Amino acid sequence: MIYGLTRLSRRTLLGSLAMLGALGALPATAEAADITLGLVSPLSEPGDARSGDAIKKTAELWVKLTNEAGGIIGNQVKLAVYDDQGKVEVGAAAMERAITEANASAILGIWSSSVALAQMEVAKGYNVPLMAFYSWSDDITLKNYPQVFRIGPYNSQIAAQMVPFVKQRGYKKVVVLAEDTAYGLGFAKAFTESVKAAPEVSVDVVQFQAQTQDLTAVMSKVAASKPDVVIVQTVFAATNLSIKQGREVGLKADIITGWDWPLLPDFWPTVGEAGVGVIYPTFSDPSLNVTATGKKFVEAYNAAYGNDPAIFQYYLWDNFNAVRAAIEKTGSAEPAQLVKALPDVSFEGTIGPVSFRNEAGTVNFHQWDKFAMFFKKLNKVADGEKEAELVGVAK
Repeated sequence: MIYGLTRLSRRTLLGSLAMLGALGALPATAEAADITLGLVSPLSEPGDARSGDAIKKTAELWVKLTNEAGGIIGNQVKLAVYDDQGKVEVGAAAMERAITEANASAILGIWSSSVALAQMEVAKGYNVPLMAFYSWSDDITLKNYPQVFRIGPYNSQIAAQMVPFVKQRGYKKVVVLAEDTAYGLGFAKAFTESVKAAPEVSVDVVQFQAQTQDLTAVMSKVAASKPDVVIVQTVFAATNLSIKQGREVGLKADIITGWDWPLLPDFWPTVGEAGVGVIYPTFSDPSLNVTATGKKFVEAYNAAYGNDPAIFQYYLWDNFNAVRAAIEKTGSAEPAQLVKALPDVSFEGTIGPVSFRNEAGTVNFHQWDKFAMFFKKLNKVADGEKEAELVGVAK
């Protein structure tokens, strides 16, 4: 793939074409080189295929609108899509294929933290930018790899923002129910560390296998410990299962989900009355200052797919625009040039200005962190985002 284009004089270009024609080597048509971006996401089970589908839709829309507007530095953009299946080995192999087969200038769309940590090693080895947006493990940026960037949240800041809410609610005994992944255990570790600032609060971590289909025994153990609140740090299917089976075995504690999984369509049909009273944190709220860029994205997404995007899709959109900004800054789509340029890009994001903090030796290395958390409570069956009660804000 040709990553950068050199501007030739008209005389030089005509002379070169004439020579090629005389040699019989001139193709029938000549096209500018496309810029290829790799999308490596969980598009099938056991990966989080629901989120993978949303990722793919967002990426395809961005490419479509970008090409309709003339592309980047005069080149059209192609998307090379690979399924990581939510598996570490498959994800790493998919990364390598995107780089070596598709000649991707950058990799976007990564999801599961456990998979992302393996994919980072591939990005480092090939010196290709890897853009994270909803992979929460601190290590993704804490490792300070020059090739890795994140526009999105991370565990230690989320945990730090959750502790004041726990204190505000008067919870003294907390159970963190964590899936055995970098996502679940990473949050549990970060929360346990952050809660040291509130010595009146005790924490017990209960972990389980991420792919389990029955949490009855686990939830019985949790219920028997009689906590004030259970923070469920797992993805949507296990979240629903833990709530339903927790109430079935007599869990009386409040429940805070790991994220806004209760807004997905299968929440209420799965949990029923057990969902009443559940609190979920989210980065989305009507009070957010959506920019002109963000409004354009939401309008285009709604027109294309018939529904509004989730907040994580805003961050993914910003990731694509960060890569665009780096290409425009350097006039090149060559990966090594983008690795050098990305730390210093700044642009209008979907919910505000985007730039990276570059604090070596910390989690805030190639990290954007201008997000706020909103805690919302579901007070009756079928409550959605519009009906949920805002019970806390952390910034």
